[in-house]
Amino acid sequence: MSACEPADMMPERNEQLPYADALPLPVTTEAIDADWLTRALRQTLPGVTVTHAEIRDVMLGTSTKIRVGLCAEGEGASAIGDTLIVKGGFEEHSPKMAAMYANEARFYADVQRLIPMPSPQCFYAGSDPGSHQSIVIMEDLRRPGVEFCDALRPQSFEAIARRMDTMAAYHSATWQSPHFEPGGRWADIHSRFEHWGLEYMRRYLVPEVWAHYMASPRGAAVSVRFHDGEWMERALIAIGNIQAAQPRCLIHGDTHLGNLYISEDGTPGYFDAQVARTAWHHEVSYHIVCAADLADRANWERELLRIYLAALRNHGGPALDEEAAWLDYRRSIAWGLFIFLTNEVRFQTESVNTAYAARFSQAALDHDLRSLLP
Repeated sequence: MSACEPADMMPERNEQLPYADALPLPVTTEAIDADWLTRALRQTLPGVTVTHAEIRDVMLGTSTKIRVGLCAEGEGASAIGDTLIVKGGFEEHSPKMAAMYANEARFYADVQRLIPMPSPQCFYAGSDPGSHQSIVIMEDLRRPGVEFCDALRPQSFEAIARRMDTMAAYHSATWQSPHFEPGGRWADIHSRFEHWGLEYMRRYLVPEVWAHYMASPRGAAVSVRFHDGEWMERALIAIGNIQAAQPRCLIHGDTHLGNLYISEDGTPGYFDAQVARTAWHHEVSYHIVCAADLADRANWERELLRIYLAALRNHGGPALDEEAAWLDYRRSIAWGLFIFLTNEVRFQTESVNTAYAARFSQAALDHDLRSLLP
């Protein structure tokens, strides 16, 4: 089954999270063995047995991606292939990221099959109340014809425009969803300016922490007009309040190029979801500025916004006023600017953080962000 098949074609998943039969979840790579994989995979493929498993690659980052080679037999084994990806918190910083890991597992367990977001096929997603751990087992996308996007390789207008269409599709599918209502299945999914997202933000606005990042290479790549930590805090509070007062939809939550791929048929794909419930422009602004080269973004962004707005209508969403949308798009630049000014090098390399910070700084200058969010 392709990673980009419609959500309603994906296999049904046990909706109870966590899955008791797979607990406790491993917190070391050594514990990812044939026995645990069998217990985890049987949550979606009850007839499968893993007879052999070996770790082939460990990719460090905010969370750890582990490529596992395996032999499996029984009903459903052919759906897995020779390798799969186990993703979770296996590093020293992982206990501090427990909420983020749980949020991603929540996406695969409870959101993916209900929205039209092209994303990897998931075989298991669960959280362990006894530890910080949440784990997703997904298909290995490393195969001929799949292109992984790269922060240091900006995208073409056509590629960004096509992604605008897919974003509009899953935004419109969840626009003011009844699942957001109290007691609804997504009532506890929050914006980036609430709960753990707010806690994350505050730790980097501490004056000495902020000063550290302004003295880094990415700080040098950003205009000194945006080195004012007090202004940044006010700007983030302002955009959070703006988004909270507007209609909400589910967003992927982190659509920088390192979390995106293009499938064999050209369909834009998404992984590493940090799903949030917020206004559409939080995601559209973030992605366009991340994806376009410094020399192109100013010439492309208004037309890309029009493409998104038209796609939103075509997919059954609302008809938004273009001028109001343009203002919202520009103000939301503040979020991406903050993220890549303060993103830690254990999450992204300094070169990646600097490239993105420079793109957001130029966009913020072009749109005089400090006058939009004084």
